[in-house]
Order: sequence, then structure tokens, then C-alpha cells
Amino acid sequence: MTKKLFHLFLILFFLVLNFSISSVKIAFFERTIFFLLFFSLFLLLRHIDLKKIFIIITAIIAPIIFLYGIIQKFILFPIYLNSMENGISAYSNAMRARIESGRIFSIFSLPTLYTLICAVLLLAIFHYMINSKKIGIKIFWIILFFSGMFNILLTQSFAGVLYLVAGFPVYLYFSGLSKLKFLVPLLMILSMFLFIVTGLRFSEAKKLDPVKLRVSNWNQAVRMTGSSPILGVGFGNYEYHIPQYIHPGEAHSIYSHNFILQLTAEGGIITLILVLSLLIIYRKKITHEINEDNAIYISILVVLILYNLIDIGFYFFSAALIFTMISSQIYRVKTPIPRITALFVLIMVIPQILIFISAGQRRSGTFHLNFKRFDKAAVFFKKSLEFNKFNYRALLGLAEISYFTGKITKADKYLARILEHNYYSPYAHFLRSKILYGKKRYLSSLYHAGKAESLNKRNSEYRKWYNQLRSNFVKNFKKSEISGGER
Repeated sequence: MTKKLFHLFLILFFLVLNFSISSVKIAFFERTIFFLLFFSLFLLLRHIDLKKIFIIITAIIAPIIFLYGIIQKFILFPIYLNSMENGISAYSNAMRARIESGRIFSIFSLPTLYTLICAVLLLAIFHYMINSKKIGIKIFWIILFFSGMFNILLTQSFAGVLYLVAGFPVYLYFSGLSKLKFLVPLLMILSMFLFIVTGLRFSEAKKLDPVKLRVSNWNQAVRMTGSSPILGVGFGNYEYHIPQYIHPGEAHSIYSHNFILQLTAEGGIITLILVLSLLIIYRKKITHEINEDNAIYISILVVLILYNLIDIGFYFFSAALIFTMISSQIYRVKTPIPRITALFVLIMVIPQILIFISAGQRRSGTFHLNFKRFDKAAVFFKKSLEFNKFNYRALLGLAEISYFTGKITKADKYLARILEHNYYSPYAHFLRSKILYGKKRYLSSLYHAGKAESLNKRNSEYRKWYNQLRSNFVKNFKKSEISGGER
């Protein structure tokens, strides 16, 4: 018990240090709660057998998201493109560009994340299809399997092919099904998928854009880690600091596209050592637990590991949940659930639910804002703030609406609230600079324009506005000197 308390003290001490260096404190709390929730959930679920629950989840969730993915591609995307207007905001333009690419993402935030979900579901569906005895149930799984394959094709993701190449051979090997009658058709299907995806994204594939993006992001994450190697920049603070480490001409993203690199950049080398220590401790257990009964868990785990090497993986809620559930079954223990564990999960899940609901309301607000439905957007943004008053993206949405509808004073109040808690929002500085310029507070306007440009040097609109203000300021200053000299 004393040893556990000592370890707990060290963790708390490290979290306090990490909190102290975090520029955006709210982001630290949100990310820390997120990780603590899934760690405690892992400790709870390893006392529960989830086999039957997995079958039910797969049978219910897969048809819904696969059908919605197809509807999204052939019905919703054309409607959105005909209705959505250009130029209302950076978020609106980003959403339009994503839809124009034609890459579906179903109910998830990104095509790459949805590709992972499809790959995991396909492995589970294949497992249930192989082991089904009744012909009707087997036909259901077969239909679902080909629907999933069609969805993963519509994501146009090269990673999808990698996940299937990694996951299916592992499953076939550990389940004892690694025979030519399975491997040959599998290789043929995967080769066909690779050619089709390459054809759909030929221009990007030719330029190696996906590879260049990730290499650039990895280099940027390494630079950030180098600036604060021991403690990092603070959990949840990566996206606010990354613009400072992007070199001219580099591909950029608010993510590092690598879980370990982003975790190290945010938590420092101390966090990396902690994670590696846990992996070393459980290495023998992983070897011991590999058998035919949990071949499906091992194959999904392999896919998740690969996903974390080419994306931020467990930073996404759905990926973290899948990993927690799968790993809990690999490390199953046949003992009652400790009350303290259940209580801790309950404590962690309540704020996470509030954050989750707030984020969902904010996304709905952003969706309506894209179509200039300002009244509906404002309702959703305000609901978002009811669940999480520190959701700066919801506040930014309300600031945009106020700005575009001419309620300048109201917009300025929202922006002041944002910058009070998140001084690293370039768009908030940019809008405030515009407002202050209209109020003839030129020096303050120049200051916020400079902050926007320095926080996001790749944005040409911020740079153009800052240079314009700076040029005007210099001209006016010279004029005042000349007129003063004449007097």
C-alpha cells in the first residue's frame, strides 16, 4: 500500500509540474481527465467478460455507420456543397474543402479516423462470420462485411489498406486459419483496394503528399519537444504551440500524426519513460496471452498500434475507447470489481460527458454557421457553453456571429473572454484586431494583428492584415514627425 501511495504521489507531483507550464490551463484539465478516465476504465473492464457485448455492439453500430457513410457520400455531400458558402470563416472553408475531396467520415471527425473504425469493425465482422453456424446469421455478417469494405474504399485512405494488411494476416495466423484458401483471396482483395485508392487520389499519391505531411509533422513535434524536453509544453497544449515550429514551405497540421511524438511533446521525456516502462512490464503478459481465443483482440491491437504510428491515435475518443476495451480483455482478471475503481471511473466520466456533449453542441453550431444560419448556430453555441463554459471554440463561434451581424461590442466581449483563458488563439486575435481598428484604436489593433501573425505564420490573411497595419502605422508616424518638424 505504501508503494502504491508513493507512485500516486509521484504522478500527482508530475501533473502539478505539467500544469504549471501549460499555457492553456483548460486544455490541460480536459486532456488529463480524458487519459485518467480511460486508464481507470481499463482497470474496471478487465474484471468483465465483454465477448457477448462486442457482438451486440458490432451488430448494431456497424450497419448504422456504414449506411450513413454511403448516404453521406451520395446524398449529403452534394446537398452541402450546393448550400455551403465560401469565405465565412476558416472553419467553414476547411469543412468545404473536406467535403469537396469526397472522402467520407460518417459520424466521425476525420476520414482517417473512420478508416480505423472500419478496419476494426471488418476484423470483428470477419471473426463472427467465420465462427457463425447458422446460415442466416452468416449471410448477415457477409453483407455487413462487404458494406464495410465499400465504406473503407470511400474514405480513399491509404492507411485503410495498411490496417487490413496488418490486421487480417495476424488474425488468420493466431486463429489457426492461415491457409492458402484464405490468404490468396485476401491478398487479391487488398491489392485491388490499393490500386483503386491510388487511382482515386492519384495526384496526391504521385506527389507523396500523405508521406510529406507526416514527415513534416514529425519534425515539427521533435522541434517542440526540443524546446521543453523534460516536462513538455503541457497536456492538451500541442495545437496552440505548433505554429511556432512550422518552417516556411512545410506541410502543417494541428496534430503530430504520431501518438508517441505528440505525447512526448506535451508531457516531455518523463511521460515517454513512464509509457515505455508500462510496455516493458506487460511485455511478458502479452506473449503469454496470445492464443486462438483472443486472436481477434490481438489483431485489432496490432491495427491500433499501426494507427498510432501514423496518427495521434488514442487522442481520439473512439480510438481510445476501442483500445481500452480490447486491452482490458487481453489482461482479464477473474476477480470482483474494486469499489474504489468503480468510484474513480464515475468521478472521471461525469466531466468527460459534459465535455463530450459540449463539443457535440459546438460542432452542430459550426455546421449551421457554415450555412450562415446565425440564429440556429447561436443556439447551439450557447447550449455548448451550458455544459462547458470554457469551450473557447463555442465562444469563438458566438464572436463570429456577432461580428458578421454587426454586433461589434458583443463580439469584442466574447473575444476578451476567449483570450483571457486561451491567449494562443490566432483567429481571436485577428478578429479583435479588426474590431479595434474600427474603433480607431490603431496601436491595440496592431498589437493583436501581430499576435495573430506570430501565432500562425502560415496564414496569409493574418500576415497581409498585419503588414497593412504596420505599414500604415509607419507612414502615419513619419507624417507626424514631418509635421512636428515644420511647426
